[in-house]
Amino acid sequence: MKILLATGNPHKVTELRPIFQAESLDDLAIQIVDLPTAGITLPEPVEDQETFEGNAQLKARYYAAATHQLCLADDSGLEVDALGGEPGVRSARYAGVAGPRDVVDPANNRRLLAALEAVPAGARTARFVCAMALAVPHDWHDEDHAAGRLRRVEDDAPEGSAHLAHTVRGTIEGRILGPGDTGFTIDHAAGRGTNGFGYDPLFLVPPLGRTTAELAPDHKNRISHRGQAGRLMWQWLRKTLQAS
Repeated sequence: MKILLATGNPHKVTELRPIFQAESLDDLAIQIVDLPTAGITLPEPVEDQETFEGNAQLKARYYAAATHQLCLADDSGLEVDALGGEPGVRSARYAGVAGPRDVVDPANNRRLLAALEAVPAGARTARFVCAMALAVPHDWHDEDHAAGRLRRVEDDAPEGSAHLAHTVRGTIEGRILGPGDTGFTIDHAAGRGTNGFGYDPLFLVPPLGRTTAELAPDHKNRISHRGQAGRLMWQWLRKTLQAS
């Protein structure tokens, strides 16, 4: 079974694909395909919802309806308690800078550190959140009649659109690097570690003493917000497709 992952972010593909491949059913091989690999070039939908769940559902339904494929989408970001939950759903656009990730990520990180300049390390509590939604096109079907099983839906989608099949959420608690932390300086937006992206180099997991960018990929996948959401979605998908 092919599932379109509604993203052009290769880091998300790298994190999610192993979950579905490693845990695929013996009689149900799951193939995760991202937008560039599938050759899909569509205008991105406007992510104007106020919650991670709302944006994930919007994207999943948009791409499922447009491509006529089973579609998985996520919306993820950082919530910092001292900033009232910001950057939240605006995490990817926090600095208001457009461009490739190697431009946008450092700009977002610099703005975050500037916003927290007066906040001591112990008060920089935060969490990564990932909401993930699966949508089924109105006209989608396969030889195993999986469409009928997946359409135990939360809404009544009109013809030509897409059904919302399921939504999950994963979180990981931590804090943002601050004064007193090894390797921290106010102007060091690169943070610590090179294995992550976005805010990973600034997000410290206190019990581990490391940022999520300092974790090996398999370790990060076991505890990350996206890894948790991916496993929850896979568990629901497996249960639903195995149901008689």
